[in-house]
This record gives sequence, structure tokens and C-alpha cells, in this order.
Amino acid sequence: MKHPIHPMLVHFPIATWFLATIADVASLFTNEQVGWVAGVLLVTGTVTALFAMMTGLLELGKIDPQSPAIKIANQHMILIMISWSFYAVSLFLRLNGTNLEQPGLIAISFSIIGFIFLCYAGWMGGKLVYEHGVGIHYLNKEKLNQ
Repeated sequence: MKHPIHPMLVHFPIATWFLATIADVASLFTNEQVGWVAGVLLVTGTVTALFAMMTGLLELGKIDPQSPAIKIANQHMILIMISWSFYAVSLFLRLNGTNLEQPGLIAISFSIIGFIFLCYAGWMGGKLVYEHGVGIHYLNKEKLNQ
């Protein structure tokens, strides 16, 4: 393909996890069912993140092992896996069989911690693109060769 798929897919889990975290925090201050909405968003984010992580792993294989970007890419990958784990545990804690329940304080805490790791992982992903040109340098080389 002419461009990486990973950047196209990361927006879904980022958006759903961000909104889930906001809904979780809001559920602390209201009796509404926003905690249930957060659960639905967590399901969506956790599943779509798997696709984003798979394509990210493919993109990781395209980085030159001698490049300084490889260290940042590995950090990005580890941070996002940690974030995914926190969100997955948060989701698991609010499941009663196959039904979503209002989250408890522990589930909400896991969601907030997942969001902190998500932000840091996103920052590292931005460094890969904007400081090291990961995913864009080979496109520029192709354009120059045409």
C-alpha cells in the first residue's frame, strides 16, 4: 500500500476510550446511566484497538532497526499495550456475565489510568511521525523517484 493503515485506525479507540473516561468520571457525579454508556464505549475501543495495534506492529517492522525511532516505537507500543490492559480490566470489572453494570470506583480508576497511558502513548506516536517521519519518509522517496 502507498500509505500506512495504522494512523487511519487509531482514531477509533482513542475517541471511544476518551469518551468512556469522561463518561466514567461523569458517572461519579450523576445517577444517570453514563457508566453504562462508558461500558459500551470501552467495548468498542478495546476491540478497535486490537486492529490498530496489529497494523502498528506491521508498521514497526518497516522501521530501520538502526534508526533512533525504533526505541520510541517500542516505547509507544508498550505504552499502548499497557493502556489497552487497563481499559480491558476496567471493562471486565463492569461486566456481570454479558451485561454491563454501572462501574465501581476501581473500574473507573482503571479507566483513568488507562487514559493517562493512552495520552503518553499518543505523544510518543506523534514524536514518531513529526520528529522522525515514520510513515511519511518512504512516501516522499517514492514521490521523488517518480
